[in-house]
Amino acid sequence: MWFRRPKWPDIPFDEIKKRARLLVIDDDEFPYQILFERDGYTLEKWPDVTDLSKLESGFFDILLLDLQGVGRQQSSEQGLGILRHLRKATPAQIIIAYSSADWPLKYQEFFEQADAVLGKSSDYVDFKRKVDQLLEQRFSIGFYLGRIQKLVGPNIDDPARLERLSRDSILRKDTSKLRRFLEDRMQSPEAIGDVLGLIQTAIAIASLWKS
Repeated sequence: MWFRRPKWPDIPFDEIKKRARLLVIDDDEFPYQILFERDGYTLEKWPDVTDLSKLESGFFDILLLDLQGVGRQQSSEQGLGILRHLRKATPAQIIIAYSSADWPLKYQEFFEQADAVLGKSSDYVDFKRKVDQLLEQRFSIGFYLGRIQKLVGPNIDDPARLERLSRDSILRKDTSKLRRFLEDRMQSPEAIGDVLGLIQTAIAIASLWKS
């Protein structure tokens, strides 16, 4: 008897937009909130980091993070510190960093941790185009496979097998083989947990639609 090989669902962008949750953290007004809402996006606005645990949970699909004037209670580096923290705490989180300031070269490492960087003077179409591009990535299996490779790839002697096992774990909703593969090659339970967390996030995303 032949069994149909599980596949990642084909997700129309209109459905992605309908389900996606965007968050802006900015101590100033976000001038494009009305336009995003008019165009069918669900966008929440915080004047500061009011619930760090909610950010760490990966509740939002895309975070648009101002790098100045927010996160003072959590980090002396303000939004830059929040960016660095979230990159470690929730590897699947997509972050668009934006600011009106000209940052010295020493802060370049922070910007490299963001998925995109925009200036506050950017037009609405610039923000929308980048959000759409990142949403399509967020709801694709390739996004999660890429994050896993970036997270642990340099420490794995067989990246092709890592990708194959990660893909199978997502599509079959079974992480047992991948877990054994990682435990045989990695000493860090935290890093293994991060990979398996990415897998579970991908499974949850795929489960929103019938394949």
